[in-house]
Amino acid sequence: MRKLLNVVISICLALFVIGSSVIITMNIKNIYYNDIDKLNIESMIDLSREDIIENYDYLIDYNLSWNAGEFELPSLPSSPNGKIHFEEVRDIFQNVKVLTIITGIISIIGGILQIRKGQFKFLRNASILIVIMPILLAIPIAINFNACFIMFHKIMFSNDYWIFNPIIDPVINMLPEAFFMHMGVAILAIMIVGSAILQLMYHKVKKLNYSNTKIKN
Repeated sequence: MRKLLNVVISICLALFVIGSSVIITMNIKNIYYNDIDKLNIESMIDLSREDIIENYDYLIDYNLSWNAGEFELPSLPSSPNGKIHFEEVRDIFQNVKVLTIITGIISIIGGILQIRKGQFKFLRNASILIVIMPILLAIPIAINFNACFIMFHKIMFSNDYWIFNPIIDPVINMLPEAFFMHMGVAILAIMIVGSAILQLMYHKVKKLNYSNTKIKN
């Protein structure tokens, strides 16, 4: 039972860090702002830099907001299928948010109880799980990002609405694949930082627990 609880908390903590990494990265809008210049996005779509930013900000806010109305970009048209796709994308991010909150609560409560009992290996285990994920993802992405990008969409969506026609859904022109790759790298980087923090916490808690046990004896 003790081992099972440790496994559950480890998985929840790992999922919390992964989910948090996704949400944090989504909120770092400067990644896209910098890509506007680096990827010369202004040349890909007939919009000014200010309008591109306005539409991108809308996309992020629409996906992360708890309450959102009908999908309607500020200065770009959207096809019915395009709107459905972005609604489906929003559903995914909302599920990520809910999962992050639930696993966060479980991790905090369970972690406190475990540490009080002198059980803190869940910190190390979660750290290892978080590291394994980037490694498993980074290898195929490095080999063929485009194939991974397509496979991801086929897994996540039950239709082909994600295959945009730039004539009726010009928003796709302001979202090049390289940008998604940069977002993926940022997510992996935050995950690794989170893993390192958990490792540090594990060693500090372990050292503190050893010192307290030594004093009592």
